[in-house]
Amino acid sequence: MSTKPSLSELTLDVNGEAVSGQVEGRTSLADFLRDDLDLTGTHLGCEHGVCGACTVEMDGQPVRACITLARACEGRSVRTIEGGDDDPVMAALQEAFMQFHGLQCGFCTPGMLVACRDIILRHRTLSDERIRIALGGNICRCTGYVGIVNAVRSVFERRDQLLADATEPTAPPEEPAWEGTPFRPFKRRAGQMTAVTAPPSDGDDDDQTLRESITVRKPADEVWAFLSDVERVVPCVPGARLLSVNGNELEVEMEVSLGAIRARFRGNGRFHFDDQTRKGRMEGEGRDARSGSSASGAMDFAVIADDGDQRCRIEFVASYSVTGPLSQFSRGGLVKSFVGAMARMFADNVQTVLSGGQVSEGGGAGLSVVRLTLNVIKSWFQSLFRRE
Repeated sequence: MSTKPSLSELTLDVNGEAVSGQVEGRTSLADFLRDDLDLTGTHLGCEHGVCGACTVEMDGQPVRACITLARACEGRSVRTIEGGDDDPVMAALQEAFMQFHGLQCGFCTPGMLVACRDIILRHRTLSDERIRIALGGNICRCTGYVGIVNAVRSVFERRDQLLADATEPTAPPEEPAWEGTPFRPFKRRAGQMTAVTAPPSDGDDDDQTLRESITVRKPADEVWAFLSDVERVVPCVPGARLLSVNGNELEVEMEVSLGAIRARFRGNGRFHFDDQTRKGRMEGEGRDARSGSSASGAMDFAVIADDGDQRCRIEFVASYSVTGPLSQFSRGGLVKSFVGAMARMFADNVQTVLSGGQVSEGGGAGLSVVRLTLNVIKSWFQSLFRRE
């Protein structure tokens, strides 16, 4: 017997206007923009967050609309290519693309323009090589990028004058990590989380909600006492370093190395622990000054006694968001595999500390793609042998 999928009410700002609608749990932002709002300038290519054709702005930062869930955008501000008419940088880019022949078939062009605008505003200096590297997440199959690079360079050279002529206000000064002259008509609301995800409804998981369970061979009370001590537990997280703690707030730095991509997120978080139920919640947001990307999320966890109180399980439910240039690496399946590997690395570090050992600063090592991949492969083999 078939059942109708559950619908969620959605209200957000699109191109300066408040819009609302009902969406299924797995409706992407791209599908909502195209099918519900008839904003077909947002193109769908790979639908895996790789090609960049669907790139739009959310709260002033580029995101992949095809892998961003629509229901996670409640209350957010989105600007599509159709909303760029009053933006001087976007207008200059469109003219430059025509002047330097930066488009042929035009399929990649809307997402390319959004990405190019971000590149121009984010960098203090731009060489042709840096432009090509920054455009690595936007695929053009026609032009060879020569005209696109020339167009971006030509607009960058007159960026300051374009911004001086703009009438819209610039971003607030409390975001010093933003490189270059900020020009973001859609502001982040002060004091609010920036997570792009929403909690799953009706027990269904989405591609940006992660569930993981790890086993630790220690009594639940001992593990809980450890997890509720942030100064001891944060160093067990791969790549993380605790900078300061003030009440229930903390400042953390996390370094990630994924091949040629290196990012160092620094941000603030909050935590709450319930000793009676052995449950806790942590949430926070951070920014990589080098790439201009932001990451945010929240995690609920519980410690559950198991096997005669001689071991326990730690159950995690986490939601996350990555916006900006690094968002192309936030595809759900890939991230879930790596998060599972991170959880096992974290469990190993917890077990080591509780057994009297030590882990070095940053969870024993920087968070690298090689280390994560080895853990993913190890878990796949373990799962295979368990099935047999």
